[in-house]
Amino acid sequence: MLEYYKDHPLLAVLIAALIIGALFLLFKVSAASEKRAKKNQQLIKKLEKDKTLREKYSFLTEELISSAPDEELFRAVGLNLMKRVADKADMSAEFDSLSQGQRLIYSAFVFTEDSADGMSSFFKLNGSPVTDCAKAAVDSLTSGEFASLFDFEFSAYDGDNEEVSCIPSEIDEADKKAAPFLSDGTVSKEFGRYIKSNPAEFL
Repeated sequence: MLEYYKDHPLLAVLIAALIIGALFLLFKVSAASEKRAKKNQQLIKKLEKDKTLREKYSFLTEELISSAPDEELFRAVGLNLMKRVADKADMSAEFDSLSQGQRLIYSAFVFTEDSADGMSSFFKLNGSPVTDCAKAAVDSLTSGEFASLFDFEFSAYDGDNEEVSCIPSEIDEADKKAAPFLSDGTVSKEFGRYIKSNPAEFL
């Protein structure tokens, strides 16, 4: 057999290349499968954690609201409001039935969830009245650079605003600048403090 391949070196090279290619493909498939499994495990853990949070804050009291960590309180209330709206056949009617404060927190929560891959994702996935309520929440509860970045993207994705155009490079830059405020909990804590300042809206 070895003598045969010595007499046919091109065939030997071709077979070796096929073997290497197959091994490389096997490695890529294995790595992708492992990455997918890890991502699924992370998602399951997140869902389990969210379920625990919803149950812990399913019945709110002034004492529970005042003692809860700001970021945790915001996420728990947001999760329960989202479930409340999603469970109804007419989600729009249910959203309209929420109090003003509840609509602000619901929209703010949708904003933080949909902005995981960039703030612009929120505006691509949602429209009025959620984006309008999220803007009201951001404008009244945050300030400085983050509020300016939000307002810029809100205007950029506003179809009725002819003065601001949606330039991809500028949107990407705004996403990058806004990401730290979202990932470190700065924005979520502000929303949590709003709930603490207005407990009657959520009891």
